[in-house]
Amino acid sequence: MSFPFRMVNFVLQLLTAVLEVLALLLVIRILSSHCVRGQEYGISVWMFLFLLPAIAFQNVVLVLLRLCCPTVGLDPIAMTFNCASGLICIGTGSTLLVAMIDHCGNEFEVMFYVSSAFGILAGVLHLVNACVCNVYIPLGEWSFLKPSKRARKKAFKKRRGT
Repeated sequence: MSFPFRMVNFVLQLLTAVLEVLALLLVIRILSSHCVRGQEYGISVWMFLFLLPAIAFQNVVLVLLRLCCPTVGLDPIAMTFNCASGLICIGTGSTLLVAMIDHCGNEFEVMFYVSSAFGILAGVLHLVNACVCNVYIPLGEWSFLKPSKRARKKAFKKRRGT
């Protein structure tokens, strides 16, 4: 029995989308905190808020399309999206987390940490999903990758005798 990478890919996409939406909702709640309104913490919160919605929206769309078409998200473009989104989520989440080390200590403190942790975790799941896609990409998609990958496809076909 082969590895069920399509199901793993779907579960990773779903978990990532849920974490991104939760992080986004928490960041929106943070906007009304005294620290953000008083501009004590601005750039880290706004950077997270400007970059996360686009990534979350695209990931939610991928999850919804995945329900109709099981091969969506298993191609080189999805791998590139997952790599870029993972690095952006980890970068912005880490920036928010580091900025909150010297937090002013109001009731929103937990939301700062949880939203950045959700962002970092979503970024890690994006990178794991990219690795899963890279390892288990369907053979038909290999031709869209860089030339060195095409050479590996030809070598693989030679070994199989096709």
